[in-house]
Amino acid sequence: MRPLTLFLLLICQILFAQTSFTPVAKTQLDTWLTTAKATSEVNANAVPNLYGNHGLALKNLEDSNSIFNYGLSLTTALQPGLATATENPLSDGGHQIANEAEQAYLGAIALFSKHGRANIMLGLLYNQLGKYMQSEPYLEVGLQLEEGGEDWMVAANQYLLAGAYTYNTDELKYQDVYKKFKQYAHTSGIKNGPYYLKMAVLYVSYYEK
Repeated sequence: MRPLTLFLLLICQILFAQTSFTPVAKTQLDTWLTTAKATSEVNANAVPNLYGNHGLALKNLEDSNSIFNYGLSLTTALQPGLATATENPLSDGGHQIANEAEQAYLGAIALFSKHGRANIMLGLLYNQLGKYMQSEPYLEVGLQLEEGGEDWMVAANQYLLAGAYTYNTDELKYQDVYKKFKQYAHTSGIKNGPYYLKMAVLYVSYYEK
């Protein structure tokens, strides 16, 4: 392949990556929400914020934070359904909303591969959908953030959860995260400390055999 042709191909790939995700039209989003609301899968209080971030994402297609915020709003609005998705399959509308959130997170990551929160929330979304094998690489990006910090604790908790469901608890990388998570969970003043202490106790039976 000639150098100029290769250069143009690379430029096209970069431009495609920067514009590869575009939020659906509001009318389509409304249709999905209506369907999901009928089966009590949507938190109505979160919908106004979702609409706001949907509009901002449409205006800022090359801004990873705007795309991430849209994905986060979708996930937040769908929490009633996602909380039980592994036991009660989502409706078609709920499934479409979850898929849109997944694509938004992937879009944010395409724009900025080290976007910690986008990677963490994508991993968390996969876990809530029971796709534990898919969450690992994204949560590992989140684990590169400051240890013991708010985002790191979310990533570590979800990582350990995925490890338990995929029977990878003996792997060194999981053991390493477990030891750190347990230590930070017992640290005074850490945000959501009581919850993480509870999870640390739960993980004992999986990671301390």
